[in-house]
Amino acid sequence: MPRVDIAQTINSIDFPEQIWEWLDLLGEAAGLSQREALIHDESFFADTLFKHLLLRSVNKDLNTISAIYILLRAEFFHQAASLVRLFCESLITVSYIAQEPERRSELFFLYSDIEVYNFTKNLLKWERDKANPNYVERVQRQLKTLEEKYEKSKPKFSFVDKRNKLRLYQNWCNKNISDQARECGDNIFRLYEVAYKFLNSYIHGSAWSMDRQLDYSRKHYNPSIVHQNIAHITRVEFAIWVEWCKFCDCHLGWHISHEAVRLIDKVEELEARHFGNLGIS
Repeated sequence: MPRVDIAQTINSIDFPEQIWEWLDLLGEAAGLSQREALIHDESFFADTLFKHLLLRSVNKDLNTISAIYILLRAEFFHQAASLVRLFCESLITVSYIAQEPERRSELFFLYSDIEVYNFTKNLLKWERDKANPNYVERVQRQLKTLEEKYEKSKPKFSFVDKRNKLRLYQNWCNKNISDQARECGDNIFRLYEVAYKFLNSYIHGSAWSMDRQLDYSRKHYNPSIVHQNIAHITRVEFAIWVEWCKFCDCHLGWHISHEAVRLIDKVEELEARHFGNLGIS
């Protein structure tokens, strides 16, 4: 069976110049982010838990930024929108941790003991009577090994409820994304209200989020809708990216915010030129 040639698949999709202008802006933002990361890669010394977390978080975000561009380039609009939401959540989480960097970084990393134990326990529950006995035995041994760390970490992620019952946290900090964003100030909370909540529709597959899927099909292809969708996702991503650049300048010693402002001006210029006073519908 021949392998799928992804590059050829992407190259087979071409766009009108108006769409390319939006995609080129996204590509420029991705390139600027990658270059800035490389400039500071060797000089950044991860000598604290928070700095270790920053390295992991920023590396993931850089990959997400590139993946969003690739997905839009391939006209996978719905999937690109989902990753923009992931990018937003990542920024909210790391911004929340930065409020108390060392204490919250420790809790963030420690919670992995809870997550991996619960995942392995659920896996064993569903596979016990169906999977190969040798595989089930290996999972049982793994669960036993994880149990000690789980029990040791569990008290840090537990609380007594109003009925005097011991409950586990809903996540590592026992706060939802909305509450985390609210503690990070107006700019980050605005991203939650405007970007994150809007993009939830693509994660949860609502009818509204799938409304324009036929406009990407061969039979009903509508370049006007494709143009609007790519422009809209680009604008949302740039709103997140600007705050991400500010965060990286502050905590990683980057110097990229001035470039972010320059590209935001280009976004505004494109929107006015392509959509006039109506904005992106």
